[in-house]
Amino acid sequence: MSLVVFLIFRTFIPSLAVIISAFADIFMTLTLINFLGIKLSSAGIVAFLMLIGYSVDTDILLTNKVLKSTNESVNRRIFSAFKTGTTMTLTAIISVGLALIFVGGLSKVLNQILTIIFIGLFFDLINTWITNTSLIKWYALKKQK
Repeated sequence: MSLVVFLIFRTFIPSLAVIISAFADIFMTLTLINFLGIKLSSAGIVAFLMLIGYSVDTDILLTNKVLKSTNESVNRRIFSAFKTGTTMTLTAIISVGLALIFVGGLSKVLNQILTIIFIGLFFDLINTWITNTSLIKWYALKKQK
C-alpha cells in the first residue's frame, strides 16, 4: 500500500501523511476494540481492510484537491475537500449506524464488521481533517514559497 501511495504522489511528505493517517485510523480503532473487549475474528480483519481503503480514499481526496489545483488559495482548497470528505464520511457513518441497528443483531459477523467500520469512520474524521490536513497544508505552503 505504501508503495502505491508513494507512486501516486511521487513526493515523500504527502505520501507519508496518507500512510500516517491510515495507520492512525487502524491503530486507534484497534485500541478501542481491545478496550471494549471485542474479540477480533476474520470478519474483523475484513473490516480493518475496508477501513484502510476508506481512510486512504479520503486522504487522497484531500491531498489531490490541495496539491493538484492551483487556482484557489490553500485554505479554500482544503475547505472544498473538507465539504466533500465530511459529507462522504458522515453519509457512511449514518448508513453503517443504521445497518448496525437493523442488521447487526442478526449475525455476529455483520455486527463485528459494522462495529469496527463505525468506530473507524469516526477516527478517520479526526485523523484526516486534523492530522493529515495540517501536514498537507504545511507542505503546500512550503511548496508555494
